[in-house]
Amino acid sequence: MTYRLPRTLGLSIAVMGLLVALTPKWLLPICEHPALGIVPGDYHPTMRCFWFGQAEILLGMCVIVAGLILIIRPARDAQFSVGALLLPLSAAICMVSLNSVIGSLCGHQNSSCQVGTKPAERLAAGVLLILGIVALLSSFRDPQRR
Repeated sequence: MTYRLPRTLGLSIAVMGLLVALTPKWLLPICEHPALGIVPGDYHPTMRCFWFGQAEILLGMCVIVAGLILIIRPARDAQFSVGALLLPLSAAICMVSLNSVIGSLCGHQNSSCQVGTKPAERLAAGVLLILGIVALLSSFRDPQRR
């Protein structure tokens, strides 16, 4: 039995997870200010953009782990499990970028969150959803076929 498709899917999933994790910090950085105002008179509440970035990094790391599982164990049961895991993960990535989980990030239409980071995360979530569906459907194919 050939494991070319599951490993290719696993590599694609891991790369997409890496893109999701790297986007808010390095690829399309968000305008974050994590300072909590420790110094008296210097109160800067933590912006929601910071928590948006942290949530996307965490979800991206979960997607990377799912892709690595599929690379290491390209069996049909692992392929089904990773495909089933990617569906809610991609939905979570999309919901975080749609202000459903954290709330409205900021009202500035030209901020880096609104212009770059959020559309990129939504696009990555769509690609991950497609990869999850492909992984699920290809795990059901006939075992005699290659």
